Amino acid sequence: MFVFVLSKDGNPLMPTKPAKARILLKTGKAKVVRTTPFTIKLLFESSGYTQPVTAGIDTGSKAVGCAAIASGKVLYQSEISLRENVSKKMQQRQMYRRSRRSRKTRYRPARFDNRGNSKKEGRLAPSIRSKLEAHFREKRFVESLLPVTGWKVELASFDIHKITNPEVSGIGYQEGNLKGFYNVKAYVLDRDGYTCQHCRGKSKDSRLHCHHIVFRSNQGTDAPENLITLCETCHKALHKGEFELSERRSNTKHATEVGIVKSLIKKSGWSFEEVFGYETKFWREQVLGLEKTHYFDAVAICCGDKQTVEPDDTVYFKKHVPAGDYQQTKGKRSEKNIPTGKLFGLRKFDLVKTEKGIGIVWGKRSSGYFSISDIFGNKISDSVNVKKKCRRLSARSTTLVQTIQLTHSSPTCHFRQAGTVEEGVSC
Repeated sequence: MFVFVLSKDGNPLMPTKPAKARILLKTGKAKVVRTTPFTIKLLFESSGYTQPVTAGIDTGSKAVGCAAIASGKVLYQSEISLRENVSKKMQQRQMYRRSRRSRKTRYRPARFDNRGNSKKEGRLAPSIRSKLEAHFREKRFVESLLPVTGWKVELASFDIHKITNPEVSGIGYQEGNLKGFYNVKAYVLDRDGYTCQHCRGKSKDSRLHCHHIVFRSNQGTDAPENLITLCETCHKALHKGEFELSERRSNTKHATEVGIVKSLIKKSGWSFEEVFGYETKFWREQVLGLEKTHYFDAVAICCGDKQTVEPDDTVYFKKHVPAGDYQQTKGKRSEKNIPTGKLFGLRKFDLVKTEKGIGIVWGKRSSGYFSISDIFGNKISDSVNVKKKCRRLSARSTTLVQTIQLTHSSPTCHFRQAGTVEEGVSC
C-alpha cells in the first residue's frame, strides 16, 4: 500500500512508503489530510520532482474501473458502483410534489408547462448525467492524488443489433424486424396476429392496445420484446391487478447507456488516448495474467508497448448513494413519521463503530436499534443499539469508499466519505 503525498501548496507528488510517511508525521514535517486512501501533506518546501504517471479508466454503465501506474508499479486501483436509482428518485420526488398541491395548503400552480430544463437543447436525462459525472468525478479525484501525465480510456462499442440477433450479418443489418412497418406498434400488432395474447379473442373486444410488460416507470423500454398485444378489456383488468404477465426485460439497456456515455466523453474536451476492448483483454490475459475485474481491466488499459506492471493488493471500492431521502412518513394515511435528519446524532450512511463491528448506517429506528452494513449492502448487524457504546467515525456523503486487501483471506475494511474533491450529484 502506498501513502499519497501532497506538496505544501497542495499539488500531488509521487506516493511514498508507509514507513517514510510515519517518520514525516512523527517529526512534524507532514500532516494527515485524508485517511482513505491515506494522504499526507508536507509542511516544508520540496523540490516537486515527479515521474510520468499513466492513468486509465474502464467506462461502464453499472461499474467503472480506474487505475494509475508509474515505473512499472500500480499506484492506485479502484472500482466504482454507479447509481441505478436516479430515475426512481425523480419519480418519487414528483409524486411528493404533486401530492402537496392536492392537500389543504396554499395554492400551488402546476409548472409542467414552464420547465425550461426539459426543453433546452442537449439536455441529458438525470440517470445518464449521474453516470457521466461519476466518470469525471473519479478522474478529478485521481488527479488530486497523483501527478497524472496522460490518460487512457476504453470506450466500449456494442453492436445492439447483434446482441438481439447474434446471427445477423451483411445485408441483415438493413433488414431488421421493423422493416416494412410504419412504427413499433404496427410491428407488434402484426407479430401477435392482431389477437389479444391473454384471452386470445374470447372477450370479443376488437380494440387492441400495446402494453408494456415492464412499465416505463420500472426501467422498461419501448423495444418490441417488451410490448404485447392486449384487448381493451384485458388491458384494464391487468392494470386492476386481476392477473399478471411474466416480465421480459430487454438486454440492451446498459449497452445503450455505455454508447451514450462514450459519445459524451468524446465531446467533453478531455484529452486522452482511446483504447479498444480487444487490446485490454489481450494485455490482461496474455501479458499480465489477471482475472476479469473492472479494476484489473483499468490496469491493462494503462499498459502499452509491451510494458508489464507489478500489481498492488489494495483496491478501493466506491459506491455512489443519494444525497437524501424524500419519504418522511409511511402508512396508509402517513400516520408514522420517518426521521430523515439526524436520529440519536446519526444520519443514514454515517460510518459508526459499535459493539457488533464497524459499518455504515443502513437503516434507522426511533427505538435506537439501527441496521449497519458494509459498502456492498451485506448486513453486519440488523439491530445494534446506537445509544450505548457507539461512536461516529465519519459523516455521510454521496460517495462511500471501502478498502479491500486482495491478499488477505478476510479483507480489512476502511471507509472514506467524499470531501471537497468528490462532489455528489443529488437528484
